[in-house]
Amino acid sequence: MKAIVLLTVLLTVSGLTVLLGAIKTRDIHSASGVNDTSIIAGYRNWTLVNPEPVKMLAPVAILCAPVTQVMADGEKGNPHRDKFISVYVNDVGKRAMLIELQPHFPKGSIIVKQKLTTKSATDPELLTVMIKRDAEFDPSNGDWEYMVFDGTGKTVQAQGKLENCQSCHLRVKDTDYVNRTYLPKDVRQKLQ
Repeated sequence: MKAIVLLTVLLTVSGLTVLLGAIKTRDIHSASGVNDTSIIAGYRNWTLVNPEPVKMLAPVAILCAPVTQVMADGEKGNPHRDKFISVYVNDVGKRAMLIELQPHFPKGSIIVKQKLTTKSATDPELLTVMIKRDAEFDPSNGDWEYMVFDGTGKTVQAQGKLENCQSCHLRVKDTDYVNRTYLPKDVRQKLQ
């Protein structure tokens, strides 16, 4: 009898654990209702914004990833030190990214930032993504949804109204929350 009660308790706890895990996963992805890695499929065929990878500033690099003990122990062991980025934009956001001085990215704009270990690397170690959503998705943050993928773009590590991302992008509200320091000098000079 005790074994049956114990088994019932274990199954109930296991069921709750699975249910809570499902709820947690759904909450992470519920911001847009989309947990679809295909949203960035083929991004390498989009417009490459910076033809040459740009070195990430250390403070920005740290904000684009969870803080690890190595990072907390000091800059010497910082896995984000001396990283490079290449940025891609889909056709919907291309004009705002490359032509407008004070851009207003239309709904459906997608920006993918590859985090590269070296300037000559071809395979990113991480992808960060901004997706312009419907008005009222998150007005205080420009209606952007953020996503973090592994380097292959096949695994979503985080998605939604990510505070780490928002805190950095709030600083560039006047350019629709998009920091374009990676734009080549000749492109920046032609912005209208």
